[in-house]
Amino acid sequence: MKEIMLPYILICWVLVKMGVVQWTLRNATIIVGLGFLLAFTLFTAHRFWSPADLTDSTTVKAPHAVLSPLLGQEVEQVFVEHNQRVKQGDLIYTLKSVDSAAQMQSLNAQKLAAQADIVALTHQIDNDNKTLYRLESLNEFSNDAERDEVKTRLQTSHAKVAAANAQVLNIEAQLKTAAWQNERREVRAPFDGQLSISNIVNGTRIGNMHLYNNDKKFVEMRIADQTYGRIEIGQFAEFFVNAYPGEIFRGRVHSITTGTGEARVSVVNGSQHVRQHVGNNAGDHGRTVIIEFDEPEGYNIPIGATGSGWISATKPHPALGFMDIIGGATVRLKAYKAYLSAI
Repeated sequence: MKEIMLPYILICWVLVKMGVVQWTLRNATIIVGLGFLLAFTLFTAHRFWSPADLTDSTTVKAPHAVLSPLLGQEVEQVFVEHNQRVKQGDLIYTLKSVDSAAQMQSLNAQKLAAQADIVALTHQIDNDNKTLYRLESLNEFSNDAERDEVKTRLQTSHAKVAAANAQVLNIEAQLKTAAWQNERREVRAPFDGQLSISNIVNGTRIGNMHLYNNDKKFVEMRIADQTYGRIEIGQFAEFFVNAYPGEIFRGRVHSITTGTGEARVSVVNGSQHVRQHVGNNAGDHGRTVIIEFDEPEGYNIPIGATGSGWISATKPHPALGFMDIIGGATVRLKAYKAYLSAI
């Protein structure tokens, strides 16, 4: 914000140098007093009505997907390079599938055995049905004990067939699960996005990759706590990043961060130490605002780029809308200074 005072200082210096204003104690007091008044006015307007990020911590971020578990499975082959852009469905890397392949072979063998048992039981049922028909045809020449024995065998065989069919269904379900796990050995892009540093190689058992969704980039900007009550969803915002010095991008307030790291409590039972509470909150933390924006055509704003931004907050009266000039001017001056930062 101090950059906004530079034009005032320059004008006063020129007036004194050109002799328009004499550098007397009275005039110096007036010039310095007006400067302090102007600085206080600018600070008040910035703090409450057109908040700007003076910490230059405004950051471009994007949601990302974590591909595969971090531990356990061995990477078989990597098919991508550093910072590569991928399309949905592109193969990124594969995992070894020794366990799932052996499991599928074992399940297939169990299924074949169960199906063979069903065939054998079916033949036995056919034979027992024929035997029972002959015994019933003999009427008084066959005894009840023989017929009851055959009926018992039939009931037992039917029960075994039902159990074998249930076993086959269970094995088929396990096969589907094993096949699904075997398919997951091929780690593919769930959406169009961009990878970062490829830090895994063939044979590693630890590590995975993150895929960033470039279509859902957003900006996270810090504001002071005093501004919290004046920020609303949908308010106009502007920001710049050092990757494009001198250029201003526009967006809208998406939401305000509801809780910061200082709000977290430990899941372990016990009270927090007073010195820990004081230490965590000794600084001026503020909170952050999420700004959504549409990336202009032809631009590729890098994820992680930092800069500054401002928001057109709620004013006490519509007539104070001109105060937005302060936030806009602050961010634009910072954007121009980004050129000098590269020197």
